[in-house]
Amino acid sequence: MALALQRLGDDEFSLATELAVAPEQLEFTGTIAEALDCLGDSRHPHGIWLDDSLVGFFIVDTDFAAEFEFCSEGALGIRTFLIDSRRQGQGLGKAAARALLPFLQGAYSQRVSVWLTVNCRNRGAYHCYETAGFTDTGALYEGGAAGPQHVMRMALR
Repeated sequence: MALALQRLGDDEFSLATELAVAPEQLEFTGTIAEALDCLGDSRHPHGIWLDDSLVGFFIVDTDFAAEFEFCSEGALGIRTFLIDSRRQGQGLGKAAARALLPFLQGAYSQRVSVWLTVNCRNRGAYHCYETAGFTDTGALYEGGAAGPQHVMRMALR
């Protein structure tokens, strides 16, 4: 079994729409359709692949600092990081989160850090990011639709 992270091509968006989000996770991630509707020049959709199957999704935002004051200028942001609900409980989320560092270092070699926010009630996701190398900055982002979020950062260089 080989896990890989890869930017999605336009012809692969339909595969992403087939990913299922558990109802209890929708408030934290939103739907794939909503994420795809928000794409633009600075928001790059990526797939999490297990062999030939798309098992997850995330967005790399190259202009995260334009929306979030806490983010350093020129840093990356991660949005809508999720594993298909039918594939959860297999360690894929942790493996994909751990794969972020080497993937981003290669794909975005000029960037020095990556940031994300995770809802304070989403302990599983928080722990997943923490074990992958993200550090809680101690700041809270209060603008989330589902309540306060921890602000986390990981150095890429």
